[in-house]
Amino acid sequence: MGSTDEEIQAKALLRYFVISAYLAADPPRGQKGAMLRQLASKVWRDEDGEAFTAEAETIRAWVRRYKMGGLAALEDKRRTYGGVHALTEEEAELLCALKQEVPERSIERVIAIAERMKELEPGKARRSTVHRVLQRQGLSARKLRTAEDKDLDRFEAVAPNDLWQSDMLAGPWLPDPDNPGKVRRAWLSAFMDDHSRLLLHGRFDFKQDLPSLEMVFRRSLQKWGLVSRVYYDNGAVYRARHMKQIVAELGIHPIIFTRAYRPMGHGKIEALNRLIRAAFVAELKASSIRTLDELNEAFTAWADLEYNNQVHGETGQTPLARWRTGIERVRYADEERLRLAFLWKETRTPDKSGVFSLFGTRYQVGPELARRRIQVRFDPEDLHEVEVWWKERFVQRVRPFEVQPHRRPKPKKVEAVVSDEQDAKKPVADWLGHLVQQRRQQGFVEPPPRQQVEDARRQRAEADQAVLAVLHERLDDGVVQDETVLEFLHRFGPFEAEAVTGVLQRLLLHAPADQHVSYYLDAIRQQLWGGQA
Repeated sequence: MGSTDEEIQAKALLRYFVISAYLAADPPRGQKGAMLRQLASKVWRDEDGEAFTAEAETIRAWVRRYKMGGLAALEDKRRTYGGVHALTEEEAELLCALKQEVPERSIERVIAIAERMKELEPGKARRSTVHRVLQRQGLSARKLRTAEDKDLDRFEAVAPNDLWQSDMLAGPWLPDPDNPGKVRRAWLSAFMDDHSRLLLHGRFDFKQDLPSLEMVFRRSLQKWGLVSRVYYDNGAVYRARHMKQIVAELGIHPIIFTRAYRPMGHGKIEALNRLIRAAFVAELKASSIRTLDELNEAFTAWADLEYNNQVHGETGQTPLARWRTGIERVRYADEERLRLAFLWKETRTPDKSGVFSLFGTRYQVGPELARRRIQVRFDPEDLHEVEVWWKERFVQRVRPFEVQPHRRPKPKKVEAVVSDEQDAKKPVADWLGHLVQQRRQQGFVEPPPRQQVEDARRQRAEADQAVLAVLHERLDDGVVQDETVLEFLHRFGPFEAEAVTGVLQRLLLHAPADQHVSYYLDAIRQQLWGGQA
């Protein structure tokens, strides 16, 4: 039989009595744990004179609930229904099958999957009912957790994009596309907003390296705006010089690292990692995902539709809604500024013929840069074209004589563990596949990096064609050689069509329109890029 309103209110007042001394003292940082343990050591008595005690963590939870919702938050939840909703035998079997398929599924997730996939009427299955059903089949047991004996004060960033945390997580094994019959470990790089707990962006990759991490960082900045500070652990990729250079060029506070041998301050992203293992990676057992692109599409769907739109137990809001409360503070960086910040930089000195080497690939610059110390800026994942800078000014783009992509050492291969029988087995509930289809129906599909590169190249080609059209319009017939112009634009562009029009208008006031096309191209370069090196 449930408690009456008077009993619930009396219990709330008793809890307030226990925490009142803590609230009045408001102990400073470093003394909170000691006071909680002192209160936990006391023996309290209720209205009937019955003795009871409370654990330190229980008292901490009461304090947090009171600060968030006042006295009403200390009350137990009232039952909103009478009796027990009975489940049919088929429904009980379905719930057991969902739990057996992915043992990491919580009772709440089992109910949510059954309801959202329309296998169960919404609201029919109560948590307590499902718990009893699973318990009878030996499928429900609470895992014991080891208590932390150190006092870990909680902290939180004051606003969205004030502080981001990041970490890498060992993901699932997937078939190696380059080696049939072999598998490779996928690694997740992810960024989370500290204030809202919003999962900004995450991506799995076979390589646990700096370019993979930077790709996720850049996408997070594009989607959610500039961050004030970033908080990393002590991994080598986070301490890389280029990561420090990125935050400096974007005006972000110098990187904050966790203290050695005490990563507890990284607790929010660690908690997120535990959830990803239990709620996403575990669901792969019931999915048909076999490629990296499928894995990343499913992760993005899970993040957008499930994690970012579920009420967080600590904040009482969904991560997305909490982030949006401070949206007026968000600033976005110019896309060109982002691109330049993430380019890697190397110094080279071309020989007398203008040739230099980068990661075993040879490039050639113009004769004016021979034997001059230049800076090469490039995307390490896309070496088909690099930028040449001299004295902090862009000079030209160059392509290699032969495309020889730099390849890092391959990890040791592990024998495939995915059997044909496992592939053929139909899952009871492909929850990740359901989320992917739902996201596709809504029209939200995260473009893969390859598509983003192709989109950028398409935009560049459209800009070059616009400049070519201006030259055809302003110069005499037969002067413009398309191949020569496009080669020039590829090497020294991009240029805006309006800016090129202005240069030609001024030039044609005192020069004929029938000169060799190189004459006009050199003039465009000199006026728009400030002259040659």
